[in-house]
Formats: sequence, structure tokens, C-alpha cells
Amino acid sequence: MISRLWYPQLDVYDTIRRLGLLLQLFDSSPGPERLYIADFFLANPPLIHKTTMNIDDRKELNLLGIQKPEKSFLSYPAAPLLFSKMESVQNEAMRALIGKGLVSVEKLEMGRLEISEKGRSVFSLEDLSSTSDLDIANFLVTRFCGNEEIGNKELRRKSGLRRVI
Repeated sequence: MISRLWYPQLDVYDTIRRLGLLLQLFDSSPGPERLYIADFFLANPPLIHKTTMNIDDRKELNLLGIQKPEKSFLSYPAAPLLFSKMESVQNEAMRALIGKGLVSVEKLEMGRLEISEKGRSVFSLEDLSSTSDLDIANFLVTRFCGNEEIGNKELRRKSGLRRVI
């Protein structure tokens, strides 16, 4: 019997699911870089522990019960390397969302991403995620990536991730 490990980070369909979930949770329309960083940590929750954050956010993170990377079953490569490897998958997923009309074209022309009405009808929060995924996504959107006062430069510094989009 042959068995294979499935890596959700490199699966286009799972990436579409994660992006749909995140887009529904953001209060304001994020830029692509902010969305991709949130998606990276939603796909790789243990790596959130390796980021920089204030003590209140760290306490909230600890309440989620996410294992630290060193205690995880998988061994993770360096976060910037994995983020770079995910780039093509995230771009393909975003092209699919745009092509199917699930993302607002008006906002996209302004460099922002927002789920369209059609997208809201396709993606339902209950169908998209488990409770733990929803909790992690809420943390990422409200505490880590969602605050628009934190610019992309600061988000890159906090996360250690950078990509030219």
C-alpha cells in the first residue's frame, strides 16, 4: 500500500477554501500581500508561534491551543522558503476566484480584495472550515493581519514574510 502526505499549502482547492474564508472575515478589504500572509498562517498554524507580536496577542494565540512547530508531527522548512513555495498556488487560486466572479472586480482594480455577492453565496463559513480553522482565521484577521493601522512593512517585519506582488 502506498501512502502519501497531503500538504494543504500546495493544494489549489484548499487554498481557494482558505482565501474564501479569510475574505469573509476581514472587516475592510485587504491587499493581496496581507491576504496571502494570513493564508500562509492559516495553512501552517504552528508557524504563527515564530512571529513577533505583543503580549496580549500572544496570550490570545496561546488560548487557541496551537502546537509549537517543534512539537508538531511535521517538520517545517523556514517560513520564508515555504511562503515562496506557496506563491504559485496562491496566485492560481486567486485567478480562479477572479475568473469565477467570486471576488469584486471594482475593489480589485483599486488593489484591494473583497468577496463578491456571488462569492458570499458560494462560500459559507460553516461549510468552509472546522471550528479550529475558524478560530485561527479569526485570530489572524482580527489580531495579526487585520489591523489596517499596521502597514504592510510592519506586517512583513512581524511575520518575517515578504513577497513582491
